[in-house]
Amino acid sequence: MTERSVSIVIPTYIGTAESRDLLDVQLDALTRQDYRGKFDVVIADNGSPIDVRTHIENHPARNRLKVEWIDASGASGAAFARNAGADRASGEILLFCDHDDRVYPNWVSRMVEFIDEGYDLTCSAVEGDSLNAENPRRVAAIPAPDKFQPPGVYASVIIGTSMACRAEVYRKLGGQDVSFAANEDLEFGWRAHREGYRLGYLPEALVAYRYRRGFRPGYRQGRSRGIGLARLNAEFPGNGLPEIHLPEVLLRMIRLPFTRGLAAEERGLMIGLAVGQFRGGLRHRTMHWI
Repeated sequence: MTERSVSIVIPTYIGTAESRDLLDVQLDALTRQDYRGKFDVVIADNGSPIDVRTHIENHPARNRLKVEWIDASGASGAAFARNAGADRASGEILLFCDHDDRVYPNWVSRMVEFIDEGYDLTCSAVEGDSLNAENPRRVAAIPAPDKFQPPGVYASVIIGTSMACRAEVYRKLGGQDVSFAANEDLEFGWRAHREGYRLGYLPEALVAYRYRRGFRPGYRQGRSRGIGLARLNAEFPGNGLPEIHLPEVLLRMIRLPFTRGLAAEERGLMIGLAVGQFRGGLRHRTMHWI
């Protein structure tokens, strides 16, 4: 395999000391990569109230990693931070992951090998077991790698949690759409496909995904996703994702508060998703009334 220069962009918002500790977990995982080529890490700080810059500049991982902090606070959201990080990055291949997850040791090497098979934009699977033993989901768990991609969709579903893109392609496409509160990664992938770029999905090169804790964080995430999905149905009609039907959404909104056995985060996520689909379906006129 030809060794490629790689930049890893991590959109970051650190609100608590605990969240800062999660960034340390991810940085430690990046020091353990088996990739033989060069790579650097760009921490794109999206306006954290905690001093992330000083934390990074004095971080012990800098003895093993080339890590740079940049100010990405011009607008809120992961899309803006990813774009700012991509602008600063020097690698010919851009990898993206999140600050509160943990990449597997072969993540960089497998993602680079896979994109070198002829793809322009790819993502890998994620797993929700290893970081969530004390906070499991019982209904909305992350699908197994072989079931991670929904069947019949317009093009591969790309996730920013574990994404690789040729730097020139990312920039030609103008980066991710910052007007999306969520699902900006999926929109970016489908826009790339529409422009003729080749998308791929890699079941391996896993990332351990960390669920949010508590009802309110889950609800906020689900609501943003629901609105984003409704907008995607407007911008990519017939995309293969489930359509939004008013009776079904209302039924979920009524039933979910009383459904037994759901973790708080999971309940919040599912209720938020239904509320977001309702609001987004009305806003973007993608609601089906029957």
